[in-house]
Amino acid sequence: MRNSRTRRIALAAVLTAFEVTFAYIACVFPTGQLGFLGVASLFGISAVVELGIVPGAIVYAAAGALGLIMLPSKTLAILFAVFFGPYPVVKALCEKLGRVAEWAVKLAFFNLALTVALFALKMTFFDIGDMKFGIPILYVLGNAVFVLFDIAVSRAIVFYMAKIHPKIHKK
Repeated sequence: MRNSRTRRIALAAVLTAFEVTFAYIACVFPTGQLGFLGVASLFGISAVVELGIVPGAIVYAAAGALGLIMLPSKTLAILFAVFFGPYPVVKALCEKLGRVAEWAVKLAFFNLALTVALFALKMTFFDIGDMKFGIPILYVLGNAVFVLFDIAVSRAIVFYMAKIHPKIHKK
């Protein structure tokens, strides 16, 4: 007989490891870095779907802390810690709201995460002084890309629920 608690802890540990691994891969490859961070967040979505919102938040906290400690690119570690890591939990909570409130909260979260990331980068080592005219453009384009990212993640969840979830819960 399977021990359900042990199985859940093991799954959380594996999903955390995959999140950190893909965040690390983002640091290694010179292109597609945000794509790899996006893939890393899909493992957080798996944690939320399979284990629930609170365990999903714990997986994010563990992966975020490990990422800040272990990732060679602190820029990517910060992006993971403030946006890609917590987004699965935020998305799960927002999708319980009405459509307008859902998008308002999601966009507010994205803009807050972007602001925190820019502030953290400025406080650490990244000079955003050269970007002063580009920052409004960054927010506009960032919001557009975020909406596309959210739609892609929603489709990935549909695929996950149809193809992967049944295999994990096969008796």
